[in-house]
This record gives sequence, C-alpha cells and structure tokens, in this order.
Amino acid sequence: MSSSETAPANIRIDSEEYQRAMLAAWKKFTTTQQLDPIVPPVIATSWRRSWGKVNPNNNIEFAQMSSDYLLASQTASFDLMAVARPVMEDIYQCVMASGTVLVLTNSVGCVLDMIGDPDVLRVMGTWGAQLGSILAEEQIGTSSFGLALTERMPVQVAGSEHFVSQFHVATGAAAPIFDASGHLLGVLGLVMPIERYHIHSLGLVVGAARAIESQRQSDQLMAEQNSHLAQVNAILSAISDGILVWRADYVLVHANQAASQMLGIPTHSMMGKPADTLFIIPGFVRKAVLRRKPLVDVEGVIIIGERTINFLISLDFVYQNKSILQWIIVTLRPEKKIRMLVQRQVGANAALTLNDIPGEAPQMQRVRHFVRSAAGAQASILIRGEVGTGKNALASAIHNAGPRREGPFVIFACSSVPNELVINELLGFDEGSEHKGVSVSGRPSKFELAQGGTLFFQDVDALPLEAQTVLLNALELGVIQRLGSRRAIEIDSRVIASTSANMESLISQGVFRPDLYYRLSTFAITLPPLRERPRDIPLVVERILTRFSQQLGYNVSVATDVMETLKKYPWPGNIREVESVLGRAATQVATTGGQIEMMHIPGYVRNTHLVQPSLESLPTVNSLDDVERETILRVAQSCRGNVSRMAEVLGIGRTTLWRKLKTYSVDPEEYRRH
Repeated sequence: MSSSETAPANIRIDSEEYQRAMLAAWKKFTTTQQLDPIVPPVIATSWRRSWGKVNPNNNIEFAQMSSDYLLASQTASFDLMAVARPVMEDIYQCVMASGTVLVLTNSVGCVLDMIGDPDVLRVMGTWGAQLGSILAEEQIGTSSFGLALTERMPVQVAGSEHFVSQFHVATGAAAPIFDASGHLLGVLGLVMPIERYHIHSLGLVVGAARAIESQRQSDQLMAEQNSHLAQVNAILSAISDGILVWRADYVLVHANQAASQMLGIPTHSMMGKPADTLFIIPGFVRKAVLRRKPLVDVEGVIIIGERTINFLISLDFVYQNKSILQWIIVTLRPEKKIRMLVQRQVGANAALTLNDIPGEAPQMQRVRHFVRSAAGAQASILIRGEVGTGKNALASAIHNAGPRREGPFVIFACSSVPNELVINELLGFDEGSEHKGVSVSGRPSKFELAQGGTLFFQDVDALPLEAQTVLLNALELGVIQRLGSRRAIEIDSRVIASTSANMESLISQGVFRPDLYYRLSTFAITLPPLRERPRDIPLVVERILTRFSQQLGYNVSVATDVMETLKKYPWPGNIREVESVLGRAATQVATTGGQIEMMHIPGYVRNTHLVQPSLESLPTVNSLDDVERETILRVAQSCRGNVSRMAEVLGIGRTTLWRKLKTYSVDPEEYRRH
C-alpha cells in the first residue's frame, strides 16, 4: 500500500491541493492530536507512533553509528550490497540529474550505501543523513524508509505526509528486501525534492527491490550448487576407492584422485576421452555394461599399456527418467585393501604373546628361547605336542614376536574341513569358474588372505595327500593358482603348522609326504605336557582363573588344599583339561564367595592314587627311550623328587638313575618343590 492509494480521486500526492490539505491536517494533529479524514491510514498510524518520540517542529539529529559498527554492518550485509549496488547504478543511470538519491539500508535502518545527484546529497548531508545514519521511524518519525521497515511493505511518503517538518520539502519511496525465507534484509528507497516527484517512483523501487531479491537468490543458489559440487569433489577425492564416471558413449567425464593414482594416469589426461583409448577393461565388465547389470567387488585385471593391475571392480548405472542411461559409474578397489578388510572382518589376528603362555620350568624357558630365535626367520615352523598343550597359543605368540605381527594371522583348521573341500578352501576360485557345474563368484585363497602375515595349519597331519602337494608347491614356488584360473599369484606368508600325531609313523605309513614334513620342520619344537612341568601348574591355574574372573564378573580363586590336589594330578588332557575342570567349578561358586573347594572339582581329580608305575600301566609310547623317560617322570612325581626312593622303586642304583636323569633332562628339584 502507498499513501497515493488513499488520496482523493484524480489528485496527485504532489499536487498543491493535496499538499495544502495535508499541511493543514499535519498542523491540526501536531497541535491537537486530532486526525483529519484526508490523512491516509498508514500515515495516520505512523504519526501516532511518532508522537511523543520525535519533535515534529525541530530539525532531526540523525543517530549515527560508529565507524566500527558501520564496517561490521557492511560486512554482515556484503552479499546484499554486492547485489544491490549494480541495480542502484543502473537505476541512477536512468534518473541522473533528476534530483534523485538512492539509499540502501539494512534491516534496522542503518544506511549502508548511497548514490545520487550531488546537490541532493549535499542537502541530505546538511540534515545529517549519511552512511551509518539510522532512518528508523523511532529516530526520524514518519518517512518512506521507516514505514517500509515497520510495515514490511512498499510505501511512499510525500511532502507534508512526513511527521517532521524538516522533510516536507522531499518525497520518498521505499520497498523492503527479503531473503528466500521471508526474513527482512533491508530497504531500498529513493529521495527527491517534492517538485521532482514522479508517478512511477514507487514502482521503480519495488521493481528494483524484487530484482535484488531475485539476483541474490540466484547467486545464493549458484553458490550453493558450487559449494555442493566442491563438496562432492572433495568427498570423491577423499575416498580411497578409485571412481570413474563414463557417459553412455564410454567417454570419461570424471575420475577422482585415487583412480588417477591407481591407474597411473593424470586426471586431466583422462577427461573427455573414450575409456578404450586409456585402458583395456575385463570382458565381463563390458558384458555387464551391455546388459545393464550392476557388479559388486568382482575381481578383474585392467591393462594399461604393458602394465596389468588387479582390482576389485564394482559397476553401477545412473538413469535419466528411469530409462535413459546417463552415467556409468565404475569403482576400483586394490586387492590388497580388500584382503585387509576381509582379514579384519574374519578376525584374522593373533591376540596372544609369549607373556600369555605361563611357565617357569626349564622346558618352557627353552620354548621361549626358541620362539625368540625363530620368530624373525621366514622358514616354516612345526609345533608338536600332545592335545591341549597350547600349540595354538604358541603359534599366535610366534606370529606376534616376529616382523609380520602387523599382518594377518589366518588359521586353517585342517581336521574340520571335509577332504573334498580342502583344495577349494586352500586355493579359492576365480570369478566365473565352474564348481560342481555351477558358475561361482570369486573367492581368494587362504594364502592370499594371509598375505604379509602368517598362515597357521592347525592339525596339519589331517591334510589329504592332494592338499599336501598343493602346500608343498606353494612353499617351494612361492606362487599359487586359483581353481579355474591361469593367473599365477605370488604369495608372501609364513607357514606355521601344528600336530599332535606321530609324524614319523604317518610318513612310514605313506599318509604324509616326507618332503613336506622336512619343509615344514625347518624349525621344530615340542611343547612339553603339563605332567612334565608340575611347578607350572599353579601359574597355569592362576592365569585361567584370572580370565574366568573377567568373563564371569566375580573373583574366582582356589582353596589351598584344592591347589595341592591339582598339582598332584597328572593332567593327561594338559592345559585344555585344566580349563575344563576349572570352568565347571567356577560356575558353581558364584553365590559362595567365588572360592573353589574340593567339592567343586571332579572325583577323578580329587582321588588320584599314586600307583607304583609298571610297564603295563604306562601309556603306549613309540620307543624304549620314551617308555623309560615316561616311567622316570611318573616315579619322580610320585616320589616327590626323592632320588633314593626313585632308585628303589625303579630297581636301579642311584648312580645309574642320576645318569638317566641327565640324559632325559629331568630335574628332581622340580618335583621336590611341589
């Protein structure tokens, strides 16, 4: 609404008749506070608000913002000023020398910019109106700027419509400027002498304000789009996977930094060129593109000149209107990166170290010395020992003690894989190879999963002969070939194997290859059974109870008499049997203070009888030396290391017994302490 809309019909607001009537109405209001009907409603409302705040008969002293505040305001409204200034200059080019000044304010009425005829600018300067002046209604009374700020609408105020007599010589027209959300940004207006008034003044500033709004919104939209594009480019550059985007005609339109590095081609050299001129993609990718079939992490080789690079390739499509192919998106992932991801997902890591393997007996000290000397080598290691002696834990400790500790630790449980599947598990498949008449997806070999780390063959004696040949070839040649593939893959993994079997007997029976045995046993070590190191039993028990306490959430301990009983029992199942016995007992003492008493352990452990050993009672062994050593160990345990008593039980002299103790590395002191 403008004041002209309430003026008498066919009377211009700058006409002498209208201005005389408004001057009389202004005098009447400023003396009696009574409003004449001729006063337009919007003007009348503003006069009422201005009464008591501004003296209508005195010249206005404009409130002036400090230079710091003005600079801050201009900085905050920089985008508005940047858009408005060209518009103001264009308008001024059309109205130059017409006695017009264009003014831009912010949302509180502070003048941010002015442009216009010098004469009018000088007059306004004498009023005190300049950059930093406040044109709000509370400061200068009724004016086009104050009304536009207050009413949030375009308005013009002419001559005596101003509340302060100082401005009766001028006419003003102003329009608010809003952002896309409807928030007031500022006001654009013009000021001119009343005799220079033009009927289109208000329409001019309204059109200019709308132009500023539109241009500002366009600039912001463009800035947002550029920002989004920059963000997308930054995101694509930060992605470690290589990303290629082709048009439907196979012309490359985007390649991120990772793709450029993987392919060894500068990004700018690839843009706008057909993919076939840059590299050769696998045939299955071409077929998938023709069939519009997405792919997810399929192994393939990209050929670049004389170079071949192995990737995991993903393929996706972007359509326009759901039917017209617009973009072909290819994602490249290095095989090594995926192997590392798979290794983390399947838990291919070794958690135990030498500190997690308890034992102070000389036999265990020798084991530790062996690990320290063999861990840094590349040759294979064969760990022998009875069931439950901790061969898996020792393999983990060897891995963590060597230079491959940061690499994967992959376990291949030979005894748990059916014989007909062992080769498949060991060698894996290539994409599209046939397995039982069915085309299968690619699967890496166990050797590839263990690249840079350790491949642990648990119970290697269970490997069928065909798989033994595969393992031997891999160890000797350092390469493997997947099933259904002609591609030789170099492997870099150390092999550790374990067995509880009599390997010499298996070799003599023809069920285990001697050449593989010799290859695996470059370093060989035998873990001693628990009965040969009774002094370590308390350490083993303590370590196991500590783990159970953490798992169960309450402290688990053993009574003194229970510990004595545990030390006397021969533990044929070794550490695994100790864990089983203590595990059952620990679950029974949750409500009784957490201490394991005699009642909580099995009867066969509590009631161990120290029977005089005889050949009939001894377990089946493989040689006379083994039988003799086992007999001496049993007698040492039952006689608590008393050499005289041992010689009497064995029926030999003390000198002979001492010689045999030295031969078999048996220390009677180990049994006297327990």
